[in-house]
Amino acid sequence: MFFYYFHNTSLNLLFLFSIFVFTNWKQRKKMTDYPQLLVYKASAGSGKTFTLAVQYIKQLIEDTHAYRRILAVTFTNKATAEMKKRILEQLFGLANGLKSSDSYLEELLKITSKNEAEIRHAAREALTNIIHDYSRFRIETIDSFFQSVMRNLARELELGANMSIELNNADVLSDAVDAMIEKLDRRSPVLYWLLEYIEERIADDKRWNVSNEIKGFGRNIFDEGYVEKGAGLRKKLADSQFIPTYRKQLQDIRTEALEEMKGFNEQFLGVLEVNGLTPADLKNGSRGIGSYFNKIGNGYLGSDVHNATVEKCLESEENWTTKTSAYRDTIRSLAANELIPLLKTAEDFRPKNNILVNSCDLLLRYLNNLRLLANIDEEVRLQNQLHNRFLLSDTNALLHGLIHEGDASFVYEKIGTTIDTVMIDEFQDTSRMQWENFHRDRCRQCHWSARPPRKSAEL
Repeated sequence: MFFYYFHNTSLNLLFLFSIFVFTNWKQRKKMTDYPQLLVYKASAGSGKTFTLAVQYIKQLIEDTHAYRRILAVTFTNKATAEMKKRILEQLFGLANGLKSSDSYLEELLKITSKNEAEIRHAAREALTNIIHDYSRFRIETIDSFFQSVMRNLARELELGANMSIELNNADVLSDAVDAMIEKLDRRSPVLYWLLEYIEERIADDKRWNVSNEIKGFGRNIFDEGYVEKGAGLRKKLADSQFIPTYRKQLQDIRTEALEEMKGFNEQFLGVLEVNGLTPADLKNGSRGIGSYFNKIGNGYLGSDVHNATVEKCLESEENWTTKTSAYRDTIRSLAANELIPLLKTAEDFRPKNNILVNSCDLLLRYLNNLRLLANIDEEVRLQNQLHNRFLLSDTNALLHGLIHEGDASFVYEKIGTTIDTVMIDEFQDTSRMQWENFHRDRCRQCHWSARPPRKSAEL
């Protein structure tokens, strides 16, 4: 099994590299010599489609029936049509000696062991085979491929014969939100969550049109991150005590972090008081290091609290007092023995507690929004059940669950084909769930290691 990824980047040059082994195209003689994963990184217009087409045609030249074992996936119907057209045109051009195919011929002479006559003969034979066996010429969008898998698994997934496939998530969401709003009454907890959401929007000076805003917010249920965690979330929210308990846990964590930082300020003031000093007796008075401890004591833990004054006080006890201070020796001694270690410890804890406090604040702020989102999700599922329909966008998630829990090889056996090469164009657009569906299905028995894509980032 071989994977080719074509990855668009901001680079100006076309780079070829392998996760496992660097490939020297001039030295490689056999298909089995290639590494198991090839990644092409290239900017738009630098030759990705040409490179993919060459690799596809190369395999056809070596085996004129290889198209039966190759799956090439793209992300748009336009890209699919372009790729099919490119390969068929170049096979025709190679077979008939057209000048437009000279660049392909030159490349194929470099990377195969065949001469010009053999390449032209193989191209003609491969073109004839594809035309008479077109249904197995598998260049398609990634969605259509997974849909074909779904169709072959309809019985195992218990999808009814009369079930309709819904392409438009927006229409389904709109109907579900309207149905949810119609069910509201004064005793409904959803009404409270809706009012809180509206108040939040008003506080942020944003529009608060209930229906449109909720529909916009509800689109989150189709995001892959939510889909992956949706089952676990619904299970937790089924427990009426989960949100109150979780809210209390967050409040306790937040309080503990703030109290810890407040303790540093109290300890700082206590050391000064025991020695007959106040923050005003230190260098720069209340605007000096005392300001730092006062801020963290009041719960302000941002990174800008660590300023030049803090840096200087960490460096030397000399920076804690002025040269003319009547308490200079006392302050220097306190700084060296107690205050600098205290400041270092406070700085160790401040960034960690800042993250904790901010995380708790965000979670507490959006807890009710999460319940509202889960309620919208539940209403969408109910409406789908009532109308006997299946969302096209659920395909990846359903396959992901099936592959994760079951036998991956069984899934591909059901589509009635053997695939030993997968080519993915525009790999940076592949979602994590789509990658895992490919990776687990096709690679589970191969023991390979490949990193899934990060969002809009390199592999």
